[in-house]
Amino acid sequence: MKRLAVSLLSLGGLLLLGGPAQAISCKQWQRMGPQQKAATVERMIASTVRGSKGRQYRVDRGAVGRCLNGQVRNIEYDFDGACADPRTAGMHELNRIFKDYLWSCAG
Repeated sequence: MKRLAVSLLSLGGLLLLGGPAQAISCKQWQRMGPQQKAATVERMIASTVRGSKGRQYRVDRGAVGRCLNGQVRNIEYDFDGACADPRTAGMHELNRIFKDYLWSCAG
């Protein structure tokens, strides 16, 4: 239990300090083709999990990375859905969606 708490706190630091370095807007997202979208999500994952901030924390970055990489298609669909709705279309919403996936992979 203590290890889980330390891991979650560490992941919280990763989210706050590292965050997805490749933040994009819905306008940029909607201009991309399917291959570009997948590549963009994969870059977001790589920069978050393998970035210099990610190395500072005691998180099983390999497991989190594998989990996120298994969710690329779902992340794309959720980004598409958020950008299709003018009430949620924005960079902050895409970051929130990405962070939700990151948290789900850490738990």
